[in-house]
Amino acid sequence: MLLDIFPLNTVVFPHQRLSLRIFEPRYINLIEMCHRDERPFGICLIKEGKDVGAPAIPFIIGTSVVIREFTEVAENLFYIVVQGERRFRIDYIVHEQPHIVAEIEWLDGVVPGFPGDYTRLRNIITDVVKDRCEIPEDNNELLGLLCEMIAVHSAENQKILELSNEKIVPALITLLESI
Repeated sequence: MLLDIFPLNTVVFPHQRLSLRIFEPRYINLIEMCHRDERPFGICLIKEGKDVGAPAIPFIIGTSVVIREFTEVAENLFYIVVQGERRFRIDYIVHEQPHIVAEIEWLDGVVPGFPGDYTRLRNIITDVVKDRCEIPEDNNELLGLLCEMIAVHSAENQKILELSNEKIVPALITLLESI
């Protein structure tokens, strides 16, 4: 399957929400197409290069995202909120211009629910956020909130994203306990 790829300096997990400011012409076109056609695109952490200018080299494991909010702020500026869905592996890059398009293989058949000790995860998150935000009851929403909170740990997050489903929650607990 072909998927448009948006390399970024962050990792997105299934269920995670991410706000983006889109201003580069190639990504404006990508976002407009995906929004119009109601189709996902992929986000991969940048392995080499930068998120502006020449195409960056992405890690081969990423997450498909769907646009949940779309605001055109100016002619060449969008604010969007995306939400992670399924993980994928890039088999090969079809082309890099104007943006990366890759042949991918899905690692998840559907948007995954990861098994694990959500009670422990919920307790850790509650201790961290105190009264700053509401802790979701739904495990998938809880996972999404957690992934938003740890977005600054891109290298560790990429390693966790690449784990098998049953190892994701324990690895997130270990990461949280080390912060």
